[in-house]
Amino acid sequence: MLIDAVRKILKWMPLILLLMLLMIDRDNTFHKIGYIFLLISYSGVIVLKILHAKKEWHKEFDSVSLGKDETIEKMGDYQGKLNDVGKNRKQ
Repeated sequence: MLIDAVRKILKWMPLILLLMLLMIDRDNTFHKIGYIFLLISYSGVIVLKILHAKKEWHKEFDSVSLGKDETIEKMGDYQGKLNDVGKNRKQ
């Protein structure tokens, strides 16, 4: 329940930040600090999501044997091998 709420907030955060940019009082220090804090926090969450996706991708497709396979002659062969590895790991 809480996780779903956080996901919805993160999904709408770019629009929220845009509206806040247009509506905050630039003379009010509290508004400026709050906006910068939200912007940096959201940027941090996005970076962490990208790093996690990268880690998962390397975990899923990191296979030393694929890089040294002599039967791979063209990119289509390599994509076929990657698909086979992906299917085998999901099972």
